[in-house]
Amino acid sequence: MKKSLIFLLASFLTLYAAGIETDVAVQKRFGKTVRTNAKVVQLSNQRQEIVSRIGGHLERYFVKPGAEVRRGDAVAKIKSLELSRMSAEYLALKTKRRSAKERLESTRRLYAKGLASRQDLNREEMALASIDASLNTLASQLHSLGIDAKKLTKATDTLVIRAHMDGRIEKLNLPLHANFTAETPIVSLVQKSGYYAIAYLNIEDALHAPKGVKGRFTLGDESFACRYLYLMPGVDEETQRAQMLFWVESAKKPLLLNAYGEMRLQMPPYKTQTVVKRTGLTMLEGEWVLFVPAKEKEHEEEEEHEHHKALPYEPRVVEVLGTFGEEAAVRGIAPGEAYVSDGVWFVKSMLLKSELGEHGH
Repeated sequence: MKKSLIFLLASFLTLYAAGIETDVAVQKRFGKTVRTNAKVVQLSNQRQEIVSRIGGHLERYFVKPGAEVRRGDAVAKIKSLELSRMSAEYLALKTKRRSAKERLESTRRLYAKGLASRQDLNREEMALASIDASLNTLASQLHSLGIDAKKLTKATDTLVIRAHMDGRIEKLNLPLHANFTAETPIVSLVQKSGYYAIAYLNIEDALHAPKGVKGRFTLGDESFACRYLYLMPGVDEETQRAQMLFWVESAKKPLLLNAYGEMRLQMPPYKTQTVVKRTGLTMLEGEWVLFVPAKEKEHEEEEEHEHHKALPYEPRVVEVLGTFGEEAAVRGIAPGEAYVSDGVWFVKSMLLKSELGEHGH
């Protein structure tokens, strides 16, 4: 009895050190699991083209395809004769305005002394107003290019093109040293969070899908939570299946567009079932089991032999009714019962080691 207690305590300490975690089975509504294929897509409004408002010559790229950029980051540098003309004209008008203002002030003084006519004064006021209008127009045009006209000290033909939103560089549209016209796309930019998945379902399931249907998209070795948006208006022409659009909520990095993965959906009918974490399930002798706290034996004195060592957990055979995300609906364990939810592999290895020691005795 004393040896069994010592081993039991040692087992608990070993399991604790191995990071074993337990949880309790819960009751919740669990739907039918539907598995289908899905494709990574982006909506047209998630892709934007970065253009220049003026034509020019492409001098340099500051980014490469796949690079992450923030709004305002430099993406390319161009040289433009049109910009050179605009900036030179703006500076010339500023000089012209100083002269026009001096003439207006001089005419006002002469008018006050009766040495200039009202017509002379109006003419100078109109000349200054015309120059101001031209300056404001050029300043507005330069501002639209990202240039602060007030800071201009000399004419320039160089313009840095910047990202107008956060995103990922999808494509560089022009070769270096290419000449281009205004509004020509220079760089294609994709919003970082703009990933969607189209799931292909049979028409009956798709038509009965509730608004709150849950999705889990698996691509390679990664899995992403998805939120159902809407049923697309047309069927896929190749498969004749309905198309359900999901937003990939938990994508933290770029996904490959048009890549196919698996989508798991929870669909009606929903039933109240006993649910456990999938990490607690393991296969043992061809059956699904959970490890639950071992029941106390009435005659542990008879188990003094060293080869028959008591373990704090024992396997419980369960039937898996369905899985979704990190959860599984099972039959064979009652709500509120404790089970090992993490570190199952270690408990299993201890059990197998114990059995091997017993058989080898």
